[in-house]
Amino acid sequence: MKLTPLALAVALSAFPAYAQDEEGCPTDAEMVASMSLDELRKYEYSLQNPEMSFEEACKDATDKDEEEATGSRMHYCVKRTAVYRSANPETGTTESANVTLYDYVSVQQKGTRWNHRLRVVFEAVEGNAMAGLIVAPEIFCGSCTEKQQFEPQTLAGPGTYDFAVAMGLDTDDGKVGEETQLVLSRFNTDQSLLQASAPQLRCDKLSKKRTSGCRFSGYPAVFDVSLSDSETDESAAHIKVAQEILPGMIGRWNEDPASRGKALTRLINDNVNTKNRAESKRLCAARFPDQVGTGLNCDEYPFAATNQGASLVPETSMSVKFILGADNQKVGGRLGTFLCNNARVLDGEEFWVKVVD
Repeated sequence: MKLTPLALAVALSAFPAYAQDEEGCPTDAEMVASMSLDELRKYEYSLQNPEMSFEEACKDATDKDEEEATGSRMHYCVKRTAVYRSANPETGTTESANVTLYDYVSVQQKGTRWNHRLRVVFEAVEGNAMAGLIVAPEIFCGSCTEKQQFEPQTLAGPGTYDFAVAMGLDTDDGKVGEETQLVLSRFNTDQSLLQASAPQLRCDKLSKKRTSGCRFSGYPAVFDVSLSDSETDESAAHIKVAQEILPGMIGRWNEDPASRGKALTRLINDNVNTKNRAESKRLCAARFPDQVGTGLNCDEYPFAATNQGASLVPETSMSVKFILGADNQKVGGRLGTFLCNNARVLDGEEFWVKVVD
């Protein structure tokens, strides 16, 4: 019988929660074992429902520029509104309708295929502007290796109409940009009423070898660690203090860029990561000699898997503290999952850490 992620995590609970490959990435089993109960439930749900629903993806959508579109590393939703006007030769009147376009994508955890979706909502204003109206969205993606076109629909009247096409990209490191145009046709007259451009989508096989995935790389990568999670509270408390006292508020996340700390950058180099950990242990022993040999682990911030690790920066730019080993390993496992799987942060790419209550 194949175990679900939740059952697998229970089965693995007696084993160490953090194992690494050559990139500092946990195995799939260790990734599951490091998750909190809430994360496991969300992960199971994502396996059963690989795409976000329209209601979830577009719940915060606003009529803004694409770079301000609601979204994350794994989804976006652009909203557009306009008024459609059509001269009806049969009645000699101009009929109109309010049109709202939602252009959205939700990528899966793995793979370089995705569905590009549209939802178009028509509301009558004057006359019956939807009678005989043909909606024929067009999508452009010059670098996609797999791409389809939307099937036109002839409307029956006011209401909500959904469109979807399959897209894809085969590459070890590629970026795509998609543009959508909403073309409306009635009485042999075409109108290119609305246009939307998707945020840049990056597909890669570099954040974790032997796996592929796509992420919206323009959205910041933010790793959450919780003060109220009993499995990670000691690390979270350490990180919170470290971000306040270290130069540049290193790694501290804030929605306002002006209040944000200097970004951390991922380091994929096992030899340097090992040197970072060794230097952190030396600092722990030097700063807290009475805690050596107590069975506690040396927790470091910034993390060893960054270019801001202990062997690469001055001692004054590092914070170390002895904490429970299980706590330290949990955060290490979750960080690996975040970098390698969730956000797919590449070598040298920026990310931040958000300490939540």
